[in-house]
Amino acid sequence: MSKNHPILKTIAVIGAAVLSIEAWNRMIFKKMQEKESLTCEEGDFHEWKHGTFFYKKKVGGVGHPIVILHDLYPNQNADNCDKLMNQLAQHRTVYSLDLLGCGRSDKPAITYTNFLYVLQVVECIEKIIGQPVHLVAKGRSATIAVAVAKYKPEYVVQLSLLDPVEEENRKMPDQKSKLLKTLIELPVFGTMLYHMAFANCEAAHMGEANARYLYASIVGRYTNMDVEWMLEELDIPIHVIELMRVRTD
Repeated sequence: MSKNHPILKTIAVIGAAVLSIEAWNRMIFKKMQEKESLTCEEGDFHEWKHGTFFYKKKVGGVGHPIVILHDLYPNQNADNCDKLMNQLAQHRTVYSLDLLGCGRSDKPAITYTNFLYVLQVVECIEKIIGQPVHLVAKGRSATIAVAVAKYKPEYVVQLSLLDPVEEENRKMPDQKSKLLKTLIELPVFGTMLYHMAFANCEAAHMGEANARYLYASIVGRYTNMDVEWMLEELDIPIHVIELMRVRTD
C-alpha cells in the first residue's frame, strides 16, 4: 500500500493528534506537580479497603467532635475548610478529610457513588474518631452527611449543611450523562477534557490521569442521591445554611 494512500494518511493524522494531546496532558500534569502547594504536614493518612485517605485533626473544646466534609468536586479538599475548621476548633475537636478521589487521598479508577462516601465517613468515625459526631457538609457533600445520619443514626448527633446542591443532586443517571462519563474516562481524550475543566488546579491533578474518574462520575450523576425522604425521617437537629440565609429545621 502506498504511503500516500488515504487510509494511511488518516491514520497518520489521527496518530499525530493523539500524540499531541498526550504531550499536552503530560505538560499540564508536570506544571501542576511543580507547584507542590498541597502538603501533608498538618494531617495523617488512614488505610482503608477502598483506598487510603488523608485527614486533619485540630483539638479544641469538649463535647461531640465535628467532622467537616468539603464540597464533592475534584478541585476541593480539606484545605478548603481550614478557615471553618479553625473557627469551630475554638469550641470542639474538629476533623476534616479529603474525600476519596480528591486532594491527597487515593484516586482509584472506579465509578464513585454517594454510598462509597457514606462508607468512607463511617470508616472515619469508627476507626479514627471512635464516638458520635456533628457532621458539617458543604455543597454536594450534604447528601453524604444526610445518608450517614440515616443509615448510621448512632454515629451522628447533629447535621449542618452548607449550601446544599439540592435540585441537581436529585437527577439520576440517564443516557446522556452515561455517555459523558464514558467520554471523560477515555484515555488521552478523556484526560484532555478533564484538563480543560481543571487546568489550573493543582489539587485536581494529584493522582495524574486517575483524577478524572471522580469528575466522570459526577458528570454522569453517579454521586447523586435524593435524600429528601431521609431528612423527613431524621430525628436530630439539622441546620441548613444557604448563602446568607439561614434555615433551621
